[in-house]
Amino acid sequence: MKCEVAIVGGGPAGCFLGKLLAQEGLEVAIVEEHGEIGNPACCTGIVGASGMKKLGIRPGRWVLERLKRAVIFPPSGEQVEIGRGKLEAFVVDRAEFDRSMGTEAAEAGVNFLLKTRCVGVKLGKEQTLLLEGASGGELKTRLVVGADGPASIVARAAGLNKPGGGVRCAQVECHADVPHGAAEVYLGQKFAPGFFGWAVRAGEVSRIGLGATEGNPVMLLRSFLREHPIISCKFSESRILSSCAAPIPAPFSSKVCSDGVLLVGDAAGQVKPLTGGGVYTGLSCARIAAPVVAEALRKEPSKKALQPYERGIKKKFGMEIELGLRARRAFCRLSDDDLNALVELLGDEDVRKIVSENFDFDDHGKLLRALLVKAPGILRKVGAKRLLRVARLFLG
Repeated sequence: MKCEVAIVGGGPAGCFLGKLLAQEGLEVAIVEEHGEIGNPACCTGIVGASGMKKLGIRPGRWVLERLKRAVIFPPSGEQVEIGRGKLEAFVVDRAEFDRSMGTEAAEAGVNFLLKTRCVGVKLGKEQTLLLEGASGGELKTRLVVGADGPASIVARAAGLNKPGGGVRCAQVECHADVPHGAAEVYLGQKFAPGFFGWAVRAGEVSRIGLGATEGNPVMLLRSFLREHPIISCKFSESRILSSCAAPIPAPFSSKVCSDGVLLVGDAAGQVKPLTGGGVYTGLSCARIAAPVVAEALRKEPSKKALQPYERGIKKKFGMEIELGLRARRAFCRLSDDDLNALVELLGDEDVRKIVSENFDFDDHGKLLRALLVKAPGILRKVGAKRLLRVARLFLG
């Protein structure tokens, strides 16, 4: 078997890149270990409405809920609601969303090798994928794309994997008393150390989960559901429909390509540093990659020929990545008292105005930059001692 571009992984980023490359006239094959695109899926499924619009993706039947506000619960339980009265995000059926991306790729001419697992990659003048399953054997290609998630076999083969630094997550889908149109965010080191918990409606059901940088997320979620003073009142264990656990990779690696190899999506850690969301960033990076790959394949897809992809990512996301990583490192070191004080700030009129004017679901850097400009005046409201502590955590 031969093709010009072989993409390992049939998730959104892989399918989107495959479609764009097929539209460039390239012969593309997507290797997917499961028998159907979109299954299984373990994802909260929140995507920004503005981001989908920027990517030219129109809402389809995969939309389960439209979100207009967030309700944040600090450890103290004194909730703060944030909203601008307009559509901010969609909660999606990830399986249906992924299938729609796969359908578009197939219609563009991409060949899918389903029920086929990539078990090895031989790199050289020509790249060779070792396959097992329905289309077992060898697949020779000029360029291999790793779109195969946080544990990417392609990244490991090319020496591009970024160890450590991720978040482990667990989630249940259930019937619970979660409001329509709102995403609930739960903060606190006891239940979600280094990250946060969430609850959101997804049509007739709700998704409740958490992430953690330490500890067992499944055990933490069990404790969260049973013991948290707010979420435990919304939830009954007998009403769980399904559960899952999955990692969020370490955010963004500068190593996204080498000779004959390119990474996209979770395989490249293309997730938002603060929330771990990866659909918009992965699709955006796939769109950056497409013209670079098309141009490189006119000659030889060397690392040098593919480096405009790295530069394009840095140009689009560089500032947001830097600010987001600093904010994330600071967040991981905040005490519950710090979290209570910062959430309390969100109720301040001046802060709410800054949030309203600068919030972008898919560009956290915009809001972070605005808060930095106003930081001296805002942080004085939480006291000089805490001001210095938060500043040191952010800058350090």
